[in-house]
Amino acid sequence: MKAVFLLQWRRFYRRPLFVLAMYGLTIIFISVAAAGNGGGPEMIPLYADESVSETEAKEWLKRLDAEAQFSFKLMSEAQAREYVAEGDVSQAVKLFETDYVILVGRDDPVRIALHSLLRRVYSEELRLENAAQSTPDIREQLAETISNPALAVSVSALQEEKASSQSNDELQLLFGMTLFFVVYTIMFSLVRIVGEKETGTWNRMVISPISKWQMYFGHLSYSFLIGFSQITLIFLLFRFAFGFEMGGDFWLLIVIAACYTFSIVALGLLIISLVSQPRQLGAIIPIIATGMAMIGGAFWPIELVTNEILLTIAKILPITYGIQALTSVAVYGDGLKAVIVPILLLLGFGGIFTSLGIRLLEWRSPQP
Repeated sequence: MKAVFLLQWRRFYRRPLFVLAMYGLTIIFISVAAAGNGGGPEMIPLYADESVSETEAKEWLKRLDAEAQFSFKLMSEAQAREYVAEGDVSQAVKLFETDYVILVGRDDPVRIALHSLLRRVYSEELRLENAAQSTPDIREQLAETISNPALAVSVSALQEEKASSQSNDELQLLFGMTLFFVVYTIMFSLVRIVGEKETGTWNRMVISPISKWQMYFGHLSYSFLIGFSQITLIFLLFRFAFGFEMGGDFWLLIVIAACYTFSIVALGLLIISLVSQPRQLGAIIPIIATGMAMIGGAFWPIELVTNEILLTIAKILPITYGIQALTSVAVYGDGLKAVIVPILLLLGFGGIFTSLGIRLLEWRSPQP
């Protein structure tokens, strides 16, 4: 086992560029994206269809700006299209009487949040218009009820002071991108197993004094340490060098990172057990990593996803529970008791994937 483990580190020493590139990409992406989010709400050009009067367009502008999620700016269609065409903004919105259209200039995760906001606001307005047909003064009654509620509730956040100094969006970005990029690091570090099986090196090692469990443990422990060290170093860097506030239980974040790393190593083992050539993984791994990140909440909060099929798929992805547990500890100040279920699920995924991966590898491998 020790010989196999040290062999992987010697290979890393000779070719460290890929792992170091994943470290660098994670740091650069988070830093640039976090800096871009620091200038206030994103400006969204707004223009109206001919069926919408100027007064109605201004009412829509007032209603959307009240959400304080984006900074909408009413303008002509030509101006809005010019903003999008020149790349100044990623999207613009065209208003209709009962619907809207998002003009997309480039793919941007913000589009999901924008679509969710517009759909909610339009749904509320349409319900009010339908109710106004039977109760003309429904808006006045609603405004009166809101201004004079029967019961006043005082709400305080668990991490109110910390939330003021560090936005949840930045932590979402940090956790999501870190867990996303480490998938590449871990899975590509396991490609050597496929290469050894293809060249026959694996079978020669089988008949050596080294047992199979030592061979597997040597490879998997190396991949685990590479991935775990990447997550830990990124967290340490952004906490102490960039001043990200990550809660008082930093040790618990490291425990969650270890459990997540174990589950991804096991998932990587399962994936390589299904392929026969290393070059196939060059196409499979990016698809799996990006798909997990999009569905599991790494690119945007999982709360923005409304499709029931995608939400069901997210429940069987390790990255979903990794981000959920990290956010619970860093943002809301929860302790071990609150995240024990996600941790156990990550460990369960790891155990199941490891068992299936080893069994499939042994079944597909030619006997020496």
